[in-house]
Amino acid sequence: MPMRWLALSPCCVTGMAWAGPPFQTDDPEPVPLHHYEINAVAQGTWTQSGRSGALPLTEINYGGAPDLQLHAAVPLAFNQAAGGTTQLGIGNAEFGAKYRFVDETDRLPMVATYPTYILPTGSVARGLGNGRAQLLLPVWLQKSWGPWTADGGVAYLINHAPGAESNWFVGALIQRQIGQQLRLGLEVFHRSRPSPDLPSSTGFNVGGTYDLDKHHHLLFSAGCGLLNRQQTNKASLYFAYQITG
Repeated sequence: MPMRWLALSPCCVTGMAWAGPPFQTDDPEPVPLHHYEINAVAQGTWTQSGRSGALPLTEINYGGAPDLQLHAAVPLAFNQAAGGTTQLGIGNAEFGAKYRFVDETDRLPMVATYPTYILPTGSVARGLGNGRAQLLLPVWLQKSWGPWTADGGVAYLINHAPGAESNWFVGALIQRQIGQQLRLGLEVFHRSRPSPDLPSSTGFNVGGTYDLDKHHHLLFSAGCGLLNRQQTNKASLYFAYQITG
């Protein structure tokens, strides 16, 4: 479940990737050993410069070892500058490994790291990538009590593409289980500026997960920016169909 907060900017400085479905703040819990998650995702972000996202993103997570989740994702990305034509094609693929090194106890939160390598597979000319590999280095925490779960963490994106800047992300998420099938949450997040031409951003998302049955789930969220909203996030939507086993 990597970083959805790396939304594609109109000037293609950030690349493309996604976060812990259906939120930008991830959780530290890996997929159990020899189990899997497959997500088929539709996601988009609107700014004053246009819109971008993926339709679809295919994401696979697999429990490769105790406390270790292996991750791969490939998006069919789109990018449309305001008043321009829509570009559609393969975006930046990503590969990562989530490792939980602290289990949750009565006093301690669960803690994991999730390094993710982002390949420059998206076309720079078509606005679907920035032409340089990137490396995401996050740490995520989680603490639960009763029906409530809190997640939070910090991540640093190393991005040396022309016109880009390496940047920080900080996020916090609170979720509550409602009955047997529905889980709802609210997150707030902040990201430092990804380039000299784009400002830092603060925003929020509301969303959740609905369990159709043991192996089939619907994931959804919607939100917008609170700081520099017009330039960074006038509105964002996320929807996914998830299969687990």
